[in-house]
Amino acid sequence: MKEHQDSDYSFLQEKIKERPINRKKLIRTSLNTATFAVVFGLVACVTFILLEPVIGNWLNPQKEDGVEIVTLPAEEEEMLPEDMVQDENELNQGENISSAVTTVDLQLSDYEDMYDKLYDVAKEAGRGMVTVTAMSSNVDWFNNTLESENETTGFILTDNGKEILILADYRYVSKASEIMITFTDKTQASAVVKKYDRNTGLAVLAVDMSLLSLDTKEAIKYMNLGSSNSGNKVGDLVIAVGSPLGYVDSLCYGNITSLGNEINTIDMNYKLITTDIYGSSNASGAILNTKGQIIGIINQNYNSSDLENQISAIGISELRKVMESMSNANDIVYLGLYVTDVTDVAQSQLSVPKGAYVTDIRLSSPAMLVGMQKGDVVTAIDDAVITNVAEYMNELRTHAPGEEVTITIQRMSVDGYREIDVKVTLGTLE
Repeated sequence: MKEHQDSDYSFLQEKIKERPINRKKLIRTSLNTATFAVVFGLVACVTFILLEPVIGNWLNPQKEDGVEIVTLPAEEEEMLPEDMVQDENELNQGENISSAVTTVDLQLSDYEDMYDKLYDVAKEAGRGMVTVTAMSSNVDWFNNTLESENETTGFILTDNGKEILILADYRYVSKASEIMITFTDKTQASAVVKKYDRNTGLAVLAVDMSLLSLDTKEAIKYMNLGSSNSGNKVGDLVIAVGSPLGYVDSLCYGNITSLGNEINTIDMNYKLITTDIYGSSNASGAILNTKGQIIGIINQNYNSSDLENQISAIGISELRKVMESMSNANDIVYLGLYVTDVTDVAQSQLSVPKGAYVTDIRLSSPAMLVGMQKGDVVTAIDDAVITNVAEYMNELRTHAPGEEVTITIQRMSVDGYREIDVKVTLGTLE
């Protein structure tokens, strides 16, 4: 029975044999795969190279020459009065501390310790300072070459990916045939003037980063910018660094004596910080607070004749946008107005509208060419409302030379102030 069944289904039996390997086909398939892989890799590589600048510019905006756009760190916001409320326990604690301080018998060593700490602050800030040596050559009447050198202090602001950017006094480098920068580790490198601001007399110098070793890059630091609008008061302890005595690496300590004075320049107003530090009428450098932050750049041009040796500085808060513009090699926008805030008294008693009050106009400026006058009040630039000088300066800085803007002004007439719109093409401050 079993034999019968096996014979009946014998036609279903088969023997499975392995297919012989076709070596030519295998080699051809392998070569095709390898070729496609190479082609894919080449296409991916070329695509990455072509798109990398575009993608990089999305993630990190750059100018056309590949240099990164410089943006200085934002200033810390001023603490509002309501944020400064103290509870009764804190006030009592403050009174107890004050009472304890008055009973402390200070020793000479305490003063020495305090000055040691101030020196440490200045020393750390010194890593962000450089010596700027301007070399120039002239020929006398007898055709002899005369070489001269001027030195001042500069401050490392930041870098743009290709250059180290340094803030310095332009008068020292304006006629230089060569500019040499000496860093904190005594490394020297040549520099060029990137941009100059006529209003403040400051310039930004650029040093090619490829000229500096890794050790030098690690030794230096960028200066810490503070605020001249908040956190300071008359009597605060400050440090004058740079060249307060007229020569580099000089150092002085003192106190703020005034914060209320203002410097009026073309299209910009600056806070003037005065101190009781006696220095050189030729001084340059910066004023630091006890945190080591720059709160002002020394400028002696605005001192009165009887205080020409007292160290004064332009507030750093108002300088930030100008320093950013110079760091990016942008021209300084120019309208040509000298402005001031409208006081509450003028507004209430004389009905002067809020805005930037025009005290003077520079001859042949864009503002004068379109008919703006002394006594006008700027109340808007394009769609931006202007209620004070700070808003005027900030809004003007958002525009570039060559742009046409609409300036809304209020002008006094027989029937009171009337609104006028003038279109003006902004110029470049030379």
